[in-house]
Amino acid sequence: MFGRRKKKEEDKEKTAPVEPASPFDDDEADAVKALWRLTALPREEFDATYGDLLRRCWRSIAEAPGGEWTALRERSLKCVIAALKVRQAYVLPRFAAAEDSSRLTEVMSFALAACVLAERFAELLGRTVAPGWSPLDGDVPAAATLLEMAVPRSFGALLLIRLVGHAGHEWLAQEREALWAAAAYFGEGRSELREIGHDAAVRIGLPFVAPAPAHETGGGNEPSAERQANGDASAAEAGAEPESAETPGDKSAGESATAPESAPTDIGDGRVGWQWFNRVRAGLRDGSVVPNAEGGWLHNIDGAAFVVDPDCFEALAAAESLPPKSIRNRVLKLGRHRTRRSLAGRADAFAAELADGRRVNGMLFDGELFWDRDAPPASKSVLR
Repeated sequence: MFGRRKKKEEDKEKTAPVEPASPFDDDEADAVKALWRLTALPREEFDATYGDLLRRCWRSIAEAPGGEWTALRERSLKCVIAALKVRQAYVLPRFAAAEDSSRLTEVMSFALAACVLAERFAELLGRTVAPGWSPLDGDVPAAATLLEMAVPRSFGALLLIRLVGHAGHEWLAQEREALWAAAAYFGEGRSELREIGHDAAVRIGLPFVAPAPAHETGGGNEPSAERQANGDASAAEAGAEPESAETPGDKSAGESATAPESAPTDIGDGRVGWQWFNRVRAGLRDGSVVPNAEGGWLHNIDGAAFVVDPDCFEALAAAESLPPKSIRNRVLKLGRHRTRRSLAGRADAFAAELADGRRVNGMLFDGELFWDRDAPPASKSVLR
């Protein structure tokens, strides 16, 4: 009798479906658990929606070569967790009735998480090429390579359809407000979810995915509607006058004819602080800003960008038509600089001994804010 029962149990174990191996390492599994705690979902429902979404993302790049993909996983998880933390301070949709807001709370959070992941993955998958492979239905093969090109934000909407699993699709389809909010995230107009996602990225010190310039995506030479609406509005809120529209006669023929097609992609939303970043990026490309130069104000210290204060703001103040101190304040408001602990709390200034012998104070930023993947050589300068 006991022998037959044991045999039945063994047969049952043999025929039981094998659970697929988790694609998450230990640190990622802890982060997924932290993400779950930011929701009010039972773990089973979380795994069927968020969990399925994350597993699809991770497995789609499991064979992808290079450190960019490992960094993508780490950044994506950080951004999703930060986005859901920021989202807790919002009522979405903003003008919905109280009973509707209560019903939509969880699905709007899921829509936000899905959009943040799709946006992050689109940034790399949109530049990935491999023979016979499509990013819309296939996992990245080991033979894949990355092209140097800008990816339109709308590409993320295509990936969203692929990365969201069956349960997630059903959930979004049942709540059209959340579905439309997800679609708006990748559009040209204003998006409450995108504002939260980008605010979260800024808070944790990561660059958000700026829309590709029109000349790189075939959309003409006019600035996007979002840049005009959001950028100018943000500048006004920060106390700066919005940029006036230019006509063809405002620029010389030589200036318009020689605009380099390989100019660095602009980042940010057009506010004065972001304009400063973009002028530095452009200067690195055209040679007017030389990193690690003797007497210079921009130095690569262990991969981070150290800028001598106030030289870095004085150098570009004329182009901004603002005093250096005002530009510095606008940059600080973006929250992209690194800080350090001090007796007074958090400090913005770092002391450094530069390779040319100078001892200076300055600010420290993530290097990729300035030089993307084409980083200059690390200097012999050190932080003190």
